[in-house]
Amino acid sequence: MPKAYPTRLRLSVSRATTSNTMATNIFESNAPQFGERATESGHRKIELQSPADLTYLIANASKAAREKLDKHLPPDATLEGEDAMRKRVEQLVDEYIRQTFAAAKDSITINGMDTAELEAELAKASEGEELEPYDTKLAHKIQALSSQIEHHTLHLANLRRKAPQETASKFLQAFEKQNEESEKRLEAQRERSLKVAKETDVGVGEFKRVEEMQAHWARGHEELEMVKSGIGGTVEKMEKAKRAVEVVEEE
Repeated sequence: MPKAYPTRLRLSVSRATTSNTMATNIFESNAPQFGERATESGHRKIELQSPADLTYLIANASKAAREKLDKHLPPDATLEGEDAMRKRVEQLVDEYIRQTFAAAKDSITINGMDTAELEAELAKASEGEELEPYDTKLAHKIQALSSQIEHHTLHLANLRRKAPQETASKFLQAFEKQNEESEKRLEAQRERSLKVAKETDVGVGEFKRVEEMQAHWARGHEELEMVKSGIGGTVEKMEKAKRAVEVVEEE
């Protein structure tokens, strides 16, 4: 007759057998090989596309740490001089971030780089400038400014193409209008001079009117000479304006 064991003893043996089986499976199937780190086989590496991604991660970590540091140790809390405690804490935090990413280099892969290249990129990222996170509002603002620059550039190009011709045309119109007004003033002056001449009595017996007639005649002659000289300059300006318009139209 087989020997019966107590229930508690049977459970202990069963548990021990199960534990031994699990331990054997763990050490036989999942244990890293000699010279291989557990992180290389147990977990998938973090894949980055470029060194800029690593720089961005380090910059974000540094920024978050600095925000916490500014919150608990404000830079303006010290009345005079530099806060020695804040400076020391900042050095320790920066060193901790550097060591953390240095320890994680075996779990990070950057587009097929080897360990030496990755360490070089880590050194550059630790010493390089900080990268701000992508700002959507700032990007939209930059796009709006770029659109305004493009609009003003097109407007300036249109002005360069059309402005000379429009300016010459406006000048010619203003010149022709001024010339017409000058002709009207000249005609009015002639009519006034003729009217004065008709109203003048040239009777032989009235010697008092001779000096007045001479004065009127001299004044009218001077005004006619002034108008005549003005017409010459006006005609010359008109000819120059016409030539300028012809040159602009040819271009």
